[in-house]
Amino acid sequence: MASVDGQGHLLSLKVMRVSRPGLASVWEPFYSSSSSFSARSTASILSLQGRTPLPGHPKTLRDLTHVSEFLTLPVAFGAIQLGETFSSCLCVNNEATTDVEDVSIKVEMHTANAKILLAEVRGVDGKVGVGDSLEVVVYHEVKELGQHVLSCTVNYRLPNGFRHAPGPAEGTNDPALQGFRKYYKFVVTNPLSVKTKVNIPKSPSALLDPVEREKVFLEIHIQNTTPEPMWFARISFECADGWTAIDMNQSGAITASNENAQLFSGSMALLQPQAIRQYIYVLSPTAIPTFPVPPQPGSSIPLGRLDISWRSQFGEPGRLLTSMLSRRVPGLPPPPSSVIQQPPSAIPPYLQRGGTPSSSPRAHSVQLPPSRPTSPSPVPHRPNSPFRNRPTPIPRAQSPAGSISSPLQAARPLIVPDQTPDIQVDLIVIQSASKLIYVGKPFKMGFMLTVSAAIPKGTQHQTVSIVVQHLQPPRVPDAPESPSAMIVGPHREPHTSHVKGMQASHRTSSDYALLASPSTHVSNEGDTLLSLPPPHFETVDQARDSKLKGCDFLGPSTIVLDPIQLIPSGPGDVQPITTEGSQQFELTFLPLQTGYFCVGGLRILVVDHELTEERGVQHVVTEPKMLKEYDVIGEIWVRS
Repeated sequence: MASVDGQGHLLSLKVMRVSRPGLASVWEPFYSSSSSFSARSTASILSLQGRTPLPGHPKTLRDLTHVSEFLTLPVAFGAIQLGETFSSCLCVNNEATTDVEDVSIKVEMHTANAKILLAEVRGVDGKVGVGDSLEVVVYHEVKELGQHVLSCTVNYRLPNGFRHAPGPAEGTNDPALQGFRKYYKFVVTNPLSVKTKVNIPKSPSALLDPVEREKVFLEIHIQNTTPEPMWFARISFECADGWTAIDMNQSGAITASNENAQLFSGSMALLQPQAIRQYIYVLSPTAIPTFPVPPQPGSSIPLGRLDISWRSQFGEPGRLLTSMLSRRVPGLPPPPSSVIQQPPSAIPPYLQRGGTPSSSPRAHSVQLPPSRPTSPSPVPHRPNSPFRNRPTPIPRAQSPAGSISSPLQAARPLIVPDQTPDIQVDLIVIQSASKLIYVGKPFKMGFMLTVSAAIPKGTQHQTVSIVVQHLQPPRVPDAPESPSAMIVGPHREPHTSHVKGMQASHRTSSDYALLASPSTHVSNEGDTLLSLPPPHFETVDQARDSKLKGCDFLGPSTIVLDPIQLIPSGPGDVQPITTEGSQQFELTFLPLQTGYFCVGGLRILVVDHELTEERGVQHVVTEPKMLKEYDVIGEIWVRS
């Protein structure tokens, strides 16, 4: 500590830190054959020697720390850690030959952010006799890091007959009142290093569960940064508002007070210097939303605080309450650069033809001939060529069997651009697959599809028609056979495969015909031909396809769900109201191989969106749109 003392005063001030004693270290010689010294070492409570001697050999195991049984006081001020309680004893001594009156002491703790009054004491009747002292013990719980200053101010009145010191005490004009001030500076360090890591569910089974997908796994790493061991008395997690926590750091045993025993208890509660310990807490929101709301990119979600209580090597208590632990949501990725960067060329710049030369070419240097400005135009057709007036083929409109639409009517594109951006869907599993699944035995899974849409002003309700489509790996076209591999033989007609349409069940609102063609077509009452995308993934992913090869779906590839009506709960004239509706359905699958496989995929499309206004006018949107696509909707273990 650094101190600033007043000179020429009748009183003196001593500041001592109150701390626990330590064990004295005394070196002892090593005895290898003396039985008497060996017995003495065995009787010591600090010895590592056992009471049973080895047969034919003396005991030679010694404690290399040289710690004795005697206690000693600390010789230095020591280190002060965050969370500890700073204790100090202040003693004001009267070193004059007469009594001193109006003696008072004021103790304050100055930090970077606050000034805290610890004590303000006066002597008995304000007087300190000759050779007497005024003692006061102060306590302060250290809650801030950095430099701290202990300010001690002593005031007293000069007896009669003493010459006045230069200048009165602070805050008074009476020259008989004298005083001085001392400052003691020390630095508070952090005893623990707390690091957090937040994990969220990523498995397909958890993402389709309304409770599991909302969980947050908080992983906490605590490191002892002090040079002494630390014994943790209690570690608890205090959740923020809207969260509940499950402590996963329990051993499963039941204590005498009918409580779950902690995993790090007893001897395991001792944390050595620089050692790291891991704690895991599972957090769940108190209210599970019916429709998931993604967090704002770049935002920070508060989770809670960690309350840690410990004791040092000699039982000094410490308590630390961390700051708010939070989950930081990743921000949006940066937009792609509009400037296309060319890869660096391996040719030196002075040899590149595209660069502008800094000077004219040297004389007698070899120059490359200039390139041709343009390529020659194609040769015109000959006058008597039979291919001169070949007509351009006109593509026929694909009119599948069973359709009553006009043959000249062209089909709509496979996926129409988004016309209703306010529609959102969410799929959850309400009936998972059985734990015992065998090869060749079909199993069912139950799902619930939730639709959320905004109701425009003046709209009474809206109806949404959803189509669920199974997805399979994309078909890889066969490579054309090379002419050298052709086999000469009798002429055969090429084999053709005709696909017949399949009539689906009729709907209550409109009649849809589902056809197994390269693109599934849907025809409604208005003779409007709608095209659905083929039941295949749009991208090729070998890892995904290998997980899905062990299970296949049963039934049609496209399933039409019943219309979902969304009716607002209140008037929608003030602002748009978001409504929700749900529909349940079942899917059947057939396991083909043994082992671990995934079930999927699934595509959600909207084929009809009707808006009913208060005037009774209907706006029908009959453009199919893909809302969501799932690669995996379940995970199973298939037995033989």
